[in-house]
Amino acid sequence: MDAETDFFCGLLELHYGKKIEEELKIIADKISWAKGWPDKNSSFWNAEAFMWKYKIDWKTRALIKEELSFLDGKKNLDLGCGSYSYLPSVGFDVSEKMLLFNENCIQKVTGDLEKGLPFPDNSFESVTAIFLLNYVVNQGSLFSEIKRVLDEKGIFVAVLYSGKINGWQRKKEIFCFSKEEWALILEQNGFLVKCYEKENLFFFICRQRKLIK
Repeated sequence: MDAETDFFCGLLELHYGKKIEEELKIIADKISWAKGWPDKNSSFWNAEAFMWKYKIDWKTRALIKEELSFLDGKKNLDLGCGSYSYLPSVGFDVSEKMLLFNENCIQKVTGDLEKGLPFPDNSFESVTAIFLLNYVVNQGSLFSEIKRVLDEKGIFVAVLYSGKINGWQRKKEIFCFSKEEWALILEQNGFLVKCYEKENLFFFICRQRKLIK
């Protein structure tokens, strides 16, 4: 078997609990898109791309799609979109492999959320971040960038899982807060927030506070 096949097989074994991380690191360094795995973020998420579509069941995806349906027709930026977007979007992700699998992007942009967004001011009517915020270190900077790229009536929607993510995904998790704590963080960063929980998911519908009369 070649290095990529060995690596894919090893990832499956890893997700089933086999302790082979050190062996996989050696194999990963032979693959251009996986080099530096799992410490390098882009390499970590490139590897996850091949199994990501199996990790969220169709009922959960259908629920999220329904809850986001009020954004249909808007020019949307999907941050950390991964291999699936819930509405036609400009997709922005650190993983080129994730973007490769995403069939609902009208444009695909590879980049690092920690380093700003490469889009003009006021260029989107909505921004979505699905299962993303708990992986972002510089949240304040990201929220400032979201407000910058949104037009004056723009809407920011974040969705998070209310439970504990699995052990391997938790390797990259930075924050784990309650619904109330996330809402407070968003409010402290200049958003007026409507939040609710449905089927073990947190939904946050946000508008820029300065626009609310």
